[in-house]
Amino acid sequence: MIKNLNKLELLIASISVCITIVVSSICGALGPFIAGTFWSWFALSFLFQLICFFVANSFLVQRERVSEELIQLQALDKLANFMVPLSCAYCKQPNNVLIQLNQKNTFKCESCNQTNGVFMQFSSTTLTTPIELSGSTILKQAE
Repeated sequence: MIKNLNKLELLIASISVCITIVVSSICGALGPFIAGTFWSWFALSFLFQLICFFVANSFLVQRERVSEELIQLQALDKLANFMVPLSCAYCKQPNNVLIQLNQKNTFKCESCNQTNGVFMQFSSTTLTTPIELSGSTILKQAE
């Protein structure tokens, strides 16, 4: 596992462990004034810090994951909207219509005020690939 860490991550982990040991040592030194021994206070403080850091880190990781998912969801919502020029079915006047792929689409004509439905149709096509023949390019239908 240590082999997979880069220098910066190893430095941060080392500093974190050193700070945890220093805080545990301070608690171990002050603890016997209340009750117990240095090592019992040291171990208790060390364990308490590990648990607190684990809980805090889990919370931060979860919050970051939720934030990333929200950003991705917002991006998908924006990508689902398209502005398309469509002619009115009644008066044939052009209208710029916002199309959303995740719902039924209608629009009211700006000219005649009639409500139009939007029909979307998708189809597949064959692809062509260029073939080089002695300096000239010929298109060949893909198979």
